[in-house]
Amino acid sequence: MPKATVSTESQHFDLSSCPGGWIDLKRMTHGQRLHRQDIAMSMSMTADTKHKTATMGVTPTQTRVAQYEFKTCVVDHNLEDEQGRKLNFNNPQDVEQLDGRIGEEISELIDTMHDWESDLPNSIVKSDVVSSALVSPEQN
Repeated sequence: MPKATVSTESQHFDLSSCPGGWIDLKRMTHGQRLHRQDIAMSMSMTADTKHKTATMGVTPTQTRVAQYEFKTCVVDHNLEDEQGRKLNFNNPQDVEQLDGRIGEEISELIDTMHDWESDLPNSIVKSDVVSSALVSPEQN
């Protein structure tokens, strides 16, 4: 049967925005992605029955989403603060103090890892079903 779970193997990336810096990332499970989407948008609706009006508000929460992604996806790294302390991406303050260029590069790597159209294994061992689906009709 085909494997349908996310790989527990992390992927290593050298950071071009931080010479000598590297990061190991893992992909989120479907449940984690759903939770990320829940965080991504907070909606509220209020109704005034007396005046027969309703208002709806949408609040973007990019900061909380980034903090969740870093906490969930970063397995290991060699990034430090000014005092030489290894950054802890489970701590929102460490995510916030990260250099913007480095944070953007890591965020882009996380986004790329979760692009369902990319050819990334969903488990350590690819199934024959998944492998054959990636072969074009001309190659069959």
